[in-house]
Amino acid sequence: MEFFNKPILDRERVGALDNFRVSAVKALEDLGKSAKNDLEKALFARMKLNVQRTPIYFYPRETLKEKIFHARGRVFASVVKGEHVNVIKIFQKGKRLFVVKSNYINMPAEHVFEGSKLSVDGIFTLAHEYAHFPKPSLQKFAKAYNISLEQAEELLADTLSAKLAVAMGYPKENVLMHFHGRQLVYGGIPFKRLIWNAINR
Repeated sequence: MEFFNKPILDRERVGALDNFRVSAVKALEDLGKSAKNDLEKALFARMKLNVQRTPIYFYPRETLKEKIFHARGRVFASVVKGEHVNVIKIFQKGKRLFVVKSNYINMPAEHVFEGSKLSVDGIFTLAHEYAHFPKPSLQKFAKAYNISLEQAEELLADTLSAKLAVAMGYPKENVLMHFHGRQLVYGGIPFKRLIWNAINR
């Protein structure tokens, strides 16, 4: 893949991504060992599989998805800095049906990298996208907080990515600061307090 006639991923960037994956896998293994229950252990194990197996595709900044929306009488701009895509394709060959499942992460290179190194925001976004996968008890979780399934999925991804960032050595205050502005996604629930409680457990 090329960007402005230069490869998006050169050797240094590939090395930076590989180092991130190694650190993330180790941190998730540690989180799994100290998990409070089987559900937490299963979430960290699945996130670890995502880090190990999910491919990432990078694209130029101009193709970032942006939208304007209204909330609480104010106007906001939203930018998609990463997305975890799940695709299911069904095709027929003769009398047989085949189902092909694939998943991958899309991210803008400029958000993830500063030169040849991963940016702090890029690391947090990577952690968040790796935290997207089918989760057990999602409906029950959504009902407990009176939020939609989509909000529940985002909240769990934020929580898991925050825990991973702390386990990888990022200061808790910096992790909390990264989520500034995310409250809008969740409406009236005490989002920052939930994240703070999660990273202090």
